[in-house]
Amino acid sequence: MEDLKIHGLLLFLPMVIGNVIHMVIVKKNWFSMVAIPISIPLFGANKTYRGFIVLPIISGCIAYFNSVLFDFITLSKSSIFFIGFGLGMAYMLFELPNSYIKRKLGVVSGENSKKYSIVQKLIDKLDSLVGIFIFYYVAMPVTFKMIAVLFTAALIIHISVSYLLVVIKVKKSF
Repeated sequence: MEDLKIHGLLLFLPMVIGNVIHMVIVKKNWFSMVAIPISIPLFGANKTYRGFIVLPIISGCIAYFNSVLFDFITLSKSSIFFIGFGLGMAYMLFELPNSYIKRKLGVVSGENSKKYSIVQKLIDKLDSLVGIFIFYYVAMPVTFKMIAVLFTAALIIHISVSYLLVVIKVKKSF
């Protein structure tokens, strides 16, 4: 059970809170000076430098503050910040291939394919999670079995939080 507490504080909270804060920042258009698309033809208008700057920093800070508040792990505070930062960066990087494929299929930024809507929505939820868990598996002493359990929980959390953000109008689409 102690392991689950550590994973919750080091993995789930930084990613959930970090992504919610990132969505608010996008909705309010804060830090607009770095809301520059990386490549509109390749990834669309919604993949910006702001996401690659803001989400890793927020996730790193949340992981760091969790470690200070709860003193839950023997890693150095800078290592914990790096893990949170890496999770945020992995999240952003692993969204790019899906965005690239959507652009090649002619799907507009922020939308889903009409023909393969359910598949596209599932891939939209899985792409970033795959990146996060590859990074987490490499960065933390965690078994593959635990990764499978955490991945399943993360998928449920990701879908639930995305749906909630649409309901409260922080996000446009599920």
